[in-house]
Amino acid sequence: MFESWFLNKNLLKHVRRACKRKEQDPSKDRSNTPKKSRLVFTDLQRRTLLAIFKENKRPSKEMQLTISQQLGLELNTVSNFFMNARRRSLDKWLDEGSPGNTSSTSSTCTKA
Repeated sequence: MFESWFLNKNLLKHVRRACKRKEQDPSKDRSNTPKKSRLVFTDLQRRTLLAIFKENKRPSKEMQLTISQQLGLELNTVSNFFMNARRRSLDKWLDEGSPGNTSSTSSTCTKA
């Protein structure tokens, strides 16, 4: 019993120290750096990315690189688009199948 209390107490000391170090780390201070502005896709970029997504949900890194070069976007922006699009399509699919949904495509279950 004493050993587990002692170990937990020591663990808490290390956690507190780690938290203090993070708070005091000047290299992590972002108060002086300006926030990066949010990118808004042009209509052409959005339509192109959505068309590619409909054909291929998981394009290779090489294909993403080509897309980014053709559309004038950064590779991580294109990569994030596909990751977010997959997530949104999954969320939409889950919403359509949820029990509270009354759409005509949902499965019909009757209580006995």
